[in-house]
Amino acid sequence: MSMVRASGLSGYRELVGELGGDPDALLRRFRIPDGVADDPQAFLSYRSLIRLLEWSARELDCPDFGLQLSTRQDLGILGPLGVAVRNCDNLGEAMQTASRYMFVHSPAIAFTPQLLERTGRVRLVFQILLERVGQAAQVTELSVGLAARTVALLAHEIRTLAGVRFSHERVAPLRSYEAHFGAPVKFGAEQSAIELELSALTLPISDASVELRQLAEDYLQLHHEDPQTPLSTRVRMVIQRSLGTGSSSCNDVAAAFALHPRTFQRQLRAEGTTFECLKDEARAELARRYLANPELPMSQVAALLDYSEQSTLSRSCRRWFNLTPRQLRGQEPDPGPQ
Repeated sequence: MSMVRASGLSGYRELVGELGGDPDALLRRFRIPDGVADDPQAFLSYRSLIRLLEWSARELDCPDFGLQLSTRQDLGILGPLGVAVRNCDNLGEAMQTASRYMFVHSPAIAFTPQLLERTGRVRLVFQILLERVGQAAQVTELSVGLAARTVALLAHEIRTLAGVRFSHERVAPLRSYEAHFGAPVKFGAEQSAIELELSALTLPISDASVELRQLAEDYLQLHHEDPQTPLSTRVRMVIQRSLGTGSSSCNDVAAAFALHPRTFQRQLRAEGTTFECLKDEARAELARRYLANPELPMSQVAALLDYSEQSTLSRSCRRWFNLTPRQLRGQEPDPGPQ
């Protein structure tokens, strides 16, 4: 069953109440347990969310229910993913990060950036990845509306939205869409998406924190497994961040994935690699990066790679690159074997 974070219902109770409805009765009708809508750590069926929003729109005679609900939500509903997106350098990176980790919010949906070279625009396409969904206009308008709102907030209300597209036909008065988006809206399109001018991708996000973004992405990579990402790829990333901390042993990294070391090694062998190979690859990549900094002493480079001796770094560089560390740095020629 494909789930979605219950934070996707943020603002639902208040909106239904303002429209004269009984939110608890509506939630019970679709078997959404008491308290779930108010628990940001809980999950509910994405199909239940689709049906709940469609029924609410009809029951409350509010055809733009999804759009109205989107105005009551922000990046906070995405949890750690929202933190990562909010602290990207620019809008383009924010879109890529949201696309990469959207499965954490719900594996039932996707947001995919598409470059439109002919028009000089970029399209952020929303998809429901479930089969036989039926009518889903309200959840689509909630998602696309929230995407547009998020872009506006990150761009500090600088006008970036060039157009909006929905694959369904119009379900609410045109004035509702015009008021919400302030941009041309097309219905019955091949995709549901927002469109931005290409120049919007480089708009900086003010007050972004590199440290907060890194912490959020580390958390996402460590605690949320993308079914498409092999264990070996995630292990390599954890090793790179662990080297130099004294916590990069096989046991340390296995513990980070909540796996027994033997189970951990067995799963890596099934992917055609070992922990030792991955650690060696991570060290080689970091060595090249560290040695590119002439201000970093060789002894410190060795320590950052968890080598107790500088001579071990020298032997490894010869094995990896057929060069000494100093040759790699370009400081002086290799004197050759002594």
